[in-house]
Amino acid sequence: NDGETIELAVPPVVHAEHILDARQDEQGRVLLEAWKPGAYEIKSASGTVQTIKVDKLPEPLEIAGSWQVAFAPNLGAPEMLTMDRLHSWSEDADEGVRYFSGTAVYEKDFDIPEAYTRPDMGLYIDLGNVQVISEISVNGKRVDTCWAPPFRVDISKLAKPGSNHLSIAVTNLWVNRLIGDEQLAEDSDRNPEGNLRAWPKWLIDGKPSPSGRFTFSTWRLWKKTDPLLPSGLLGPVKLVATQRIIR
Repeated sequence: NDGETIELAVPPVVHAEHILDARQDEQGRVLLEAWKPGAYEIKSASGTVQTIKVDKLPEPLEIAGSWQVAFAPNLGAPEMLTMDRLHSWSEDADEGVRYFSGTAVYEKDFDIPEAYTRPDMGLYIDLGNVQVISEISVNGKRVDTCWAPPFRVDISKLAKPGSNHLSIAVTNLWVNRLIGDEQLAEDSDRNPEGNLRAWPKWLIDGKPSPSGRFTFSTWRLWKKTDPLLPSGLLGPVKLVATQRIIR
């Protein structure tokens, strides 16, 4: 029935660790990409075996420090704040951030050591944990959208040694704002179970809620005491280098 919560038992998703990938490059050549150093044997369809040695790769490098975060306006959160460390919006001391639902853009300048940008290397940004969906741009150019783990994108063509600019737009679900609105006074005539009795006049007239609520739904599906969902960029954000070999 409407208003009820059903929890499904979903097995945990296990993502295999990247070790060696094989694909075609833009010129149709075979491109091998090693994520770990070591000796690899590659067997072709004809039965030919090749041994490829990959020397030590640069260690993953965390993009640490503070972030400038811009929240979508008029949704309760401050339009801009400095986040000293990555954490869930639902854990923030600011009530507007804690109950925020929508899109916020994380930005920061970061340095890439020259050892991570050699022509024979691939370079990725791994966002760690994202709740829920993200769009990544590097040096003003859009890279890709990530909506499922691993939240990782190839920035090899956009990265350069030295200073780079990273922008990550993150959008969460609207549950937290609905729970936040339940902290406020009622703004419509409802039955005890939470469903709407009649359309409120302020809504019909196109006016904002008189109680300051940001959302409106015909059912009250969440209570003020329900736990908030993790939201935002949780990280850790890292640079990950690979070795690329053309065969």
